[in-house]
Amino acid sequence: MSIKKFLTTTNLIFIGILLLGIFLRFYQMKERFVYGHDHDLAFWIVKDILLNEHPRLIGQETSTQGIFIGPLYYYLQVPLFAIFRMDAIAEVVTSSLVGLFGIFTSYWVFSKTFDKRSGLIAGFLYAVSYIAVNNDREAVPTMPVIIWSIWFFYSLDLILKGKQKKGFFLIGILTGLIWHLSIALVIVLPLVVLAVILSKKRINLKWTIVGVIIVLILSAPLILFEIRHNFIQIQAFVRSLTSPQGDIYTGYSKFLRVFFLVNKNISIFIWNVGPLLTDKFVAIVLLTTAFILNLKKKMLNGNQGLLIFLWFVIYLLFFSIYSKTVSEYYLSGLFAVYLIVLSRFLALLYESKKMRAVALALIVLFGLYNLDRFLGQNIATNGYTQKRLLVSEIKKDSTQNGYPCVAISYITSPGYDLGYRYFFYAEDLHLNRISEKVPVYTIVFPLRKDNVKEDKAFGALGLIYPDYRRYPLDEVKKSCTGENINLTGSMFGYTQ
Repeated sequence: MSIKKFLTTTNLIFIGILLLGIFLRFYQMKERFVYGHDHDLAFWIVKDILLNEHPRLIGQETSTQGIFIGPLYYYLQVPLFAIFRMDAIAEVVTSSLVGLFGIFTSYWVFSKTFDKRSGLIAGFLYAVSYIAVNNDREAVPTMPVIIWSIWFFYSLDLILKGKQKKGFFLIGILTGLIWHLSIALVIVLPLVVLAVILSKKRINLKWTIVGVIIVLILSAPLILFEIRHNFIQIQAFVRSLTSPQGDIYTGYSKFLRVFFLVNKNISIFIWNVGPLLTDKFVAIVLLTTAFILNLKKKMLNGNQGLLIFLWFVIYLLFFSIYSKTVSEYYLSGLFAVYLIVLSRFLALLYESKKMRAVALALIVLFGLYNLDRFLGQNIATNGYTQKRLLVSEIKKDSTQNGYPCVAISYITSPGYDLGYRYFFYAEDLHLNRISEKVPVYTIVFPLRKDNVKEDKAFGALGLIYPDYRRYPLDEVKKSCTGENINLTGSMFGYTQ
C-alpha cells in the first residue's frame, strides 16, 4: 500500500485521535502515578516470575476471600519490567500501552460493526474520556475490563450475523480471559446463547469445540491450580454467591444503590458535573432516550438493541441481589453499552444535515471538557514520586549514620501505611521489626497528622528521623543480624 493511499482522511483523523490518546496516557506519568498496595502486589508477583523464575499460576487475591485473579496481567508486565530494570514505573507504562490498544479496539470494532464514522467517534470518546484515561493509567489487573466488553459486543454481533467461525473463536478467547480480568464478567455469557438463537443459524459444532479448547488453554493456570489445591477457588466462588457478605443494603434499597452507581458511572463518563445530574438519574434517562432513538432510526437493529438492553439488565439485577458491597468498578463491564449508545447517537445526529453542526459541537465540547478535567486534575502528592524520594532519603540518612538496618513506623490512617515495599526493595533497605535497638524512621501522612511535626516533607508525606542518641551503632549492628522483613514478611493479597 502506498503512503498516498494510506493517508486517507479517515486514517489521518484516527492518527490524530491516537496521538491525543498517547498524550493523555503518558503525560506526567511518574507525577500522576498514585502508587499503592495493588502496585506493590504486582511488583512482588513480577519479581517472583522474573527474578525467582517461578511460573505463577495465580495473581493476587481478590476482594472476595479465597478467589485469586489470573496471572496474565502480571506476565504482560514482565517485558517492560525487564526493560526498565525492575522500576515499578513499568506497571503504568504497560497499562497505558494496553489503553492505546483500547483506542484501536473502539475504532476497529465500531468500524467493522457499524461504519468508519462510528468507529472514529467511538475511538475519540475512548481516547479523551476522563474515566477511560484514568482507568488506563491506574495499572491494576481489572483495567482491561472495558476493552474486554467492547470485544464481547463485537463477538455477539458476529454471531448475530451468522459468522460463527469468528464469533466462537473470539468468544473462546474472551471467556478464557475472564478469570484473568474479573470473574464478574461471567454474568454476561448467557447473551452468547441468545445471540445464537436470534441469528436463526444452526450452531456450528466444530467451531463451538474450537472455542471450548481455547477456553481450556487460557484457563490452564486456573485448572492446574484448582487440581493442586482441592478446588479452593470454586468453593470460595460458590460461598460468595450463597453466603451473606455484609452489605448494609438489601432488597429494594440495594437495587436503588446499584441503579444510582450505574447512573453515576454514566454521568462521570459524559460530564461529571453536579449532584443534580448524578443523584436525580438524569444521565441514565438521557442514555435511555438516545438508545430508543437509535432503535427508532435503525442505528441499532432490533437484535443488537435486545442484547444491549439485556446486558444492562443483567448487570443491574445481578448486583442488586449479590450480597457483597458494590462499588463503581464492579460495573465497568457496562462501559461498552455507554460507548455504543453514545457513539451511534452522535453518528445519527451527524447524518442529519440539520443536526450535523450540533453533533460536531457535542464531540468537540466532550473533547475539550475532558481535556480540561484531566489537565485541571489535582495531582496527588503521596504517589510514586514522593514515596521514591522519601525512601531514598531514609537510605541516604541510614547509610550516612552507618546503620545496617532500620525500622519503619507510620503515623497515618489504616491502609495508608501500604504501598512502600517496592521502594524499600529498590533502595536495598534492610528492615527490622521495631525495637529499642533499631533506629526507627517514621512516615507521616498527611502532613501534621495528629499534630505531629515532620522533620522533612516530600509532597504530602512527612519523614521523622530517629533520635540518633538512642541507637549506639554497636547495638544496632548486633540487632541487624536477623531477617529482612521487607522481603520475608507477609503481604496482604500475595501468595507465594
